[in-house]
Amino acid sequence: MTDSQLRSLMETSPEAGQRALYDEYCGYVYAIAANCLRSCGTPEDVEECVSDAFIGIFKALNQPDRYFEGDLKGVISTIARRTAIDCFRKLSTRLKRNVAIEDIQTEFRCEENIEADSDRTETQRILLECVRNLGSPDSDIIMQHYFYGRSSGQIASSVGMKESAVQKRMQRARKKLRSLLEKAGITGV
Repeated sequence: MTDSQLRSLMETSPEAGQRALYDEYCGYVYAIAANCLRSCGTPEDVEECVSDAFIGIFKALNQPDRYFEGDLKGVISTIARRTAIDCFRKLSTRLKRNVAIEDIQTEFRCEENIEADSDRTETQRILLECVRNLGSPDSDIIMQHYFYGRSSGQIASSVGMKESAVQKRMQRARKKLRSLLEKAGITGV
């Protein structure tokens, strides 16, 4: 559906227009949110960010004193990025973590590092696969601790275990993970 078709649909039937706009751009907004929140957010946080972004998009497009000419994708992109950055700041503050700017803006990469990026991506894929192979709750504990930076106490409350049990399981899971990674050809961890 073209931008002009979306605009005319929003004028004649705002609800149908919003639905069509959402259907057309949902994947795009989700990709923006997931990219910004991958270092500190859960899938639920990303979905909430997408919802907040569309609320902002619908408000902006429905203001009678503004008429957006040109590309809707630019307006949607700007609102989605600003919403995702706001969510990132809130989540980082809530988790009391400082995250480097490189973790937020990874879209502009130097083409000279394509081989290194490819190797890193493959290593990350193998690592995630090995973590998944640990099984529950070990994989949950490892993910929450290393990928989301949560403490043993926070993990214990989310998985319904005692903090000491979480610490012991994490210790065992690390040994098991090290063995799985060595079998997969990743050493020195």
